[in-house]
Amino acid sequence: MKIAVATDDNNTVTGHVGRCNAFIIYTIDGSQITKKEIIENRFTHHQEHGHSHDEKEHSHGHSHSNLIDALKDCEALIFSHGGWRLVEDLKKNNIKPIMTDVVSADEAAAKYIAGELHSKEENVCNHH
Repeated sequence: MKIAVATDDNNTVTGHVGRCNAFIIYTIDGSQITKKEIIENRFTHHQEHGHSHDEKEHSHGHSHSNLIDALKDCEALIFSHGGWRLVEDLKKNNIKPIMTDVVSADEAAAKYIAGELHSKEENVCNHH
């Protein structure tokens, strides 16, 4: 099994997935992390094109398909908060969106493996 954690500094969980610098991909065998790799975020367009709150631009200009493709082998994506469109797109593609207040990426991964990391649904952003 693999899980992904959105990060800006390769150590902590970050929020806005579209603007994060990288993803930490944890490979898990049973209850042990067997591999940890960092992949740079080249899958979202926020950093390239800036960010707009315009509904039309957002729905047409910010597809999550590249991100979904990059994380398709992952069971879950852990992040601190995110937009409802991302949450729904992840769910449709069988990737569990897990929003957490846990700061350490390694701790969040360990809690997920142990079944102790529960998504904080109140961290969903609904204003876009």
